[in-house]
Amino acid sequence: MNLLKNIDLKRVLLHFTYWLSFLLLYVSEKSDDTPYYDYTFIYTFKILAEATVGYALIYWIIPQTLNKKRYLLFIISSVGWLYFVFALLMTLKYYYLEPKFPGFFDDWLGHKMTVPERLTSGKLILREFSFITYPIIILGFISFNRKQQRLLKLEEEKKSMELKVLKNQLNPHFLFNTLNNLYTLTLKKDDKAPEVIAKLSEILDFVLYRCNEDYVSIEKEIALIENYITLEKLRYSENRLDILFTKNIQENAKISPLIILTFIENAFKHGVINETEKAIIRLNLESNKQQIIFSIENTKPKNELSRISDKSKIGLINVQKQLDLLYPKKHQLEIEETQTNYTVKLYLTL
Repeated sequence: MNLLKNIDLKRVLLHFTYWLSFLLLYVSEKSDDTPYYDYTFIYTFKILAEATVGYALIYWIIPQTLNKKRYLLFIISSVGWLYFVFALLMTLKYYYLEPKFPGFFDDWLGHKMTVPERLTSGKLILREFSFITYPIIILGFISFNRKQQRLLKLEEEKKSMELKVLKNQLNPHFLFNTLNNLYTLTLKKDDKAPEVIAKLSEILDFVLYRCNEDYVSIEKEIALIENYITLEKLRYSENRLDILFTKNIQENAKISPLIILTFIENAFKHGVINETEKAIIRLNLESNKQQIIFSIENTKPKNELSRISDKSKIGLINVQKQLDLLYPKKHQLEIEETQTNYTVKLYLTL
């Protein structure tokens, strides 16, 4: 009973239909005076030979040899098994099918041969091998295709899970920085705090509800960036910060959320907070049919506190991993650091 429960009836039915279709194909080519029953009976044995070779190859020989890179053993096993089934089929024909249906085999290539002659005839072996194997090739291709689809599905599930983990790491990192900014303003009892809360509310809406998607429209990403910049500008006077965000959006493409924002965060965190003089940040975002180009440049404070700690690199590491997953071989990240400036350029191919 347990064995019956484990049988996939749909799969069994599909395989049965596959072989039945070949049997019907053979029968449809009947052109002599042999009755349909006899014709079907004879070709049923050939179908059984094809199925025996096919299932042994796909479910036993290939997994035990080819999948384990035992190529020579695969060739020997495959040819040996094919010849063994061929020998059984020739013996069955000689001692059973030909005496029972003499008229059917009159024109068959090996009709006048003895069993030893049939088993050593190159022409007969080649003909029967090709007859036995061509349905197997189709079945093998179908099996391989299904296996590839399963592997792709598993790869997509793994990719989706990895992205989810990365975003779960990145979002709290971003929210912590933003809440820390708000905390600073409330300590100062700054009148700008309500405006910060409003902007933070918009940012939270994006991060918590829109970042679940792999890609968002570039317009939404721009709105997030502008809200973030506005929020940060509330913290600093014009004497502390000079920031310019330029855009050239020719195509409303889609982009992975928070990718760009992480670089902007780092520019503020390491280029403004520790700067005793005026910090300068220049951002540029371009979008066309072929690619998205983002660049950001910020001045570096001379203060030693500006050095990036290992904990600060979490965002950048996550961004690089997300780029590898979402834009495989379709992104280019350039980071240049001098004594006075820090520059990031990101190219995303659409």
